[in-house]
Amino acid sequence: MLHFEGLRKKIIKNYFVIIIIVVALFEGLFMSYVQNYYYNSVRQTLESRVEYINGSYNTVSMESVSFEDKVNSIYEKQMNDKNTKYGISIIDNDKNMILDQYGFKTCKKMNFVDVNRALENGKNLTPYTYKISSTDEHVMSISVPIKVNNIVEGAVRYTVSLDAVDREIIKLMAWLVVMGVIILIIAIAISLKFAESLITPLTELKKFANELSCGNYNVKIESNKIVDDEIGELAETFEKMAIEIDKNEKLKNEFISSVSHELRTPLTSIKGWSETLGYEGISKDELDMGLGIIQDETERLINLVEELLDFSRLSSQRIKLVINSVDIENLVIGVVNQLKVKAAEKNIRLLFEFESDNIKNIQGDKNRLRQVLINLVQNSLKFTDFEGFVKITVSQDSEMTVISVTDNGSGIDSENLERVFDKFFQEDYNKAGSGLGLAISNEIVKLHGGSMSIESKKNVGTSITFTLKNKLTKS
Repeated sequence: MLHFEGLRKKIIKNYFVIIIIVVALFEGLFMSYVQNYYYNSVRQTLESRVEYINGSYNTVSMESVSFEDKVNSIYEKQMNDKNTKYGISIIDNDKNMILDQYGFKTCKKMNFVDVNRALENGKNLTPYTYKISSTDEHVMSISVPIKVNNIVEGAVRYTVSLDAVDREIIKLMAWLVVMGVIILIIAIAISLKFAESLITPLTELKKFANELSCGNYNVKIESNKIVDDEIGELAETFEKMAIEIDKNEKLKNEFISSVSHELRTPLTSIKGWSETLGYEGISKDELDMGLGIIQDETERLINLVEELLDFSRLSSQRIKLVINSVDIENLVIGVVNQLKVKAAEKNIRLLFEFESDNIKNIQGDKNRLRQVLINLVQNSLKFTDFEGFVKITVSQDSEMTVISVTDNGSGIDSENLERVFDKFFQEDYNKAGSGLGLAISNEIVKLHGGSMSIESKKNVGTSITFTLKNKLTKS
């Protein structure tokens, strides 16, 4: 039993997990980018201050200027700077803050990484991020050495608070979380719709399969519930399968009906005459007639069994041709000689004509082609009235050989012409026959690279034409 509710849950769950992972990765990467963007902006500004100090106060032309003069000039410029976000403090060579950002003198020790690096005249001066323990303020700072005669006398330290930046980043992150939730809600709705688009056609296929299992092969799938995709192709395959099953079911029933009918008649005759021949006082003429009937009906049963075996081989594609050179003229003449006695019983003229000069041998299975020709001529004899005619006509070109069997018999109704090559089809079930002859003949002709066609008019006559390739193998 198919559990489509479970399938729906699996689709939604898997889809939801994928969306969560994608959204989480996207938001994580985006948050990291935003944080780096804001922090890098602050970092670049601080590094520009370092470049300014080095370019203005640590040059050769400023070597003789005193530390105090340099410090006063830097502090004065900072006070005139409109950008008040950056605090400045002056630190001496002993790591003492001699001037804070408000201009007050203090002896506070500045034992920070950036200060130590500047006083050591480090070349890799990079901003340093930390939190002030007393205020829990998040800050970024950078220190640059002040040199006199190329000797470090102290350092200038620039500091900026990151709290406003952090608040902006948190605000953006909150918006990202909200957008992520909205995306997840949309994803759930889409996954539900997607799951429904899969479950609906599968449910329809399930109902269809249940109908097939109950033997209802005429059921149709509702096309409005099936989309044009792989599931739609699967549905078409199901419908084709149902049609084939229905055909096979009908074929089986026709087979049983036809074979039962064909077996009953000769077996009844054989049984009846076998009992009659056991009576005492039967005459010599009656004995000869009874034995003749038994022999004829036995031959009829043998032919029926042969047809059924051929039908079985063709259905399972196990029939194989024995390819050799076939003399078409001798084949036609041999069949005419074989059946002329039967034609004479109804005073039917059995004729043949070779429309092409010098009919050449072709490649084919001689016995199978004889079987086809005998079957067609026998059918014509069976449905042709007394004093009618049956004519075999042969023509040939460089590629194909064309053989026609024409009669002026009872003909076939136009609505039945398309069914004459179907297995077990008989227009007149009162006539003897299994309904397999034409179907088998048609398949044998196809194996010879040809085709078979029929033209017929009721009460006028029938002409069956089949073509054969002259060469089946490359020389």
